Amino acid sequence: MNPFDFRGRLQRAGAALVAAGADALLISHLPNLRYLSGLEATAGSGLLTGDGRLFLLVDPRYEAAAAARAEEVGPDLVHPVATADVIASTWLASRCASDGIGRVALESRVLTLHAARLIEQALAAAGWSGALIDQPLDIVEHARRVKDAVELALLREGGARLSEAARGILADGVARVGRTELEVAADIDARVRAVGFSRAAFDTIVASGPRSAFPHARPTDRRLEAGEVVVLDFGGVYGGYCVDLTRTVCLGLPSAEVDRQYHAVRLAQQAGIAAVRPGTTPADVDRAARQVLEAAGLGETFGHGTGHGLGLEVHEAPRLARPRPEDAAQPPLEAGVVCTIEPGAYVTGRAGIRIEDDVVVTAYGHEQITDVPLGWPTAH
Repeated sequence: MNPFDFRGRLQRAGAALVAAGADALLISHLPNLRYLSGLEATAGSGLLTGDGRLFLLVDPRYEAAAAARAEEVGPDLVHPVATADVIASTWLASRCASDGIGRVALESRVLTLHAARLIEQALAAAGWSGALIDQPLDIVEHARRVKDAVELALLREGGARLSEAARGILADGVARVGRTELEVAADIDARVRAVGFSRAAFDTIVASGPRSAFPHARPTDRRLEAGEVVVLDFGGVYGGYCVDLTRTVCLGLPSAEVDRQYHAVRLAQQAGIAAVRPGTTPADVDRAARQVLEAAGLGETFGHGTGHGLGLEVHEAPRLARPRPEDAAQPPLEAGVVCTIEPGAYVTGRAGIRIEDDVVVTAYGHEQITDVPLGWPTAH
């Protein structure tokens, strides 16, 4: 039996949909479909109505899985619909016209322009006189932002297991002189699986020497050399939920400049973690970490955000970063939000440094769910 409260999720999402002024939401983002129903699929879509019903639109590969989800969650709320068209534009048009659904919201952040046009054409052909809402409502994303007790237990266990793997990786010197980045990454991936993860949460990053200054460098056949910095960024999926960790190591004693750079990033991470509490905005957390690097003269070397939410996806709401003009205002942090804190400083031609841990927002502050030594030698 699945431990998640899918009925409650559906009913809350339906109520939020009505409150936003829509009659239905066409779900195109597969993690959202999984969150609401438990369906794990590589293709499909769903129609969520204001009364909390979810129509699962799947091709023949997932008919049995969709039927099983309907049986477990309840056939009054989950309805499988077999269709060869995963966009299901024809079915959608017929349903909207027959049920009097007047305002349909689209997940415009993920729906392709081609798919949106097919939906518009099918609705017009069916004589539908309603309106499509194409501005992001983020109904399901907002619900996913705060984790329930079951989700938090999985993320805490994932954090503990990832920490176990990371401690072994550091203690055993997996990143050592003479090995290639690809060899190190393969070893990390094997150790992540060995502690009980179903898979890596993303492609493991191993970036050595001058390549450490590339924040998302892919591992190559470059061999690690003495005296250089290596960024190790890896994660795992436990019970469907993602955890994420980064450590930066030095193969020998760092130079004075690199040592100062490292400790500035460490202080920035400590400031970011300390800022995590209910009522603080994601931008406030980013600002707390960023100010430390700016004071150290490294502000221009920190080009990404301080962190991101964790859950069914390794990057989800909230986004802990400087606000962008196109972004809606993010709500303050709440108890149950799980996120990374991962400031970095990347100096081209010298070294890149990033340190990352995972934290849970609690009622009175925060809880760090990864516990891994820094693995950094003291040079000065």
